[in-house]
Amino acid sequence: MVLRIVFGMNLKYYRTRQGLTQEEAAAKCDISSEYWGKMERGAQAATIDTVEKVSAGLNIKAKDLLNENNW
Repeated sequence: MVLRIVFGMNLKYYRTRQGLTQEEAAAKCDISSEYWGKMERGAQAATIDTVEKVSAGLNIKAKDLLNENNW
């Protein structure tokens, strides 16, 4: 599977698991909600810096954002 799709699926999984909207999660991670939505749909690839921001903002390990077995 394409890694950006896996990342997007994991974004949605962890976001919804924490009961956050895309806008709330994006704000928590200091990322624009437009960028968040594109990443979640797999339309935009994330940079390593963004993976770090999401990991810190959602309080999860960066490796979990790239793991196909989360959902």
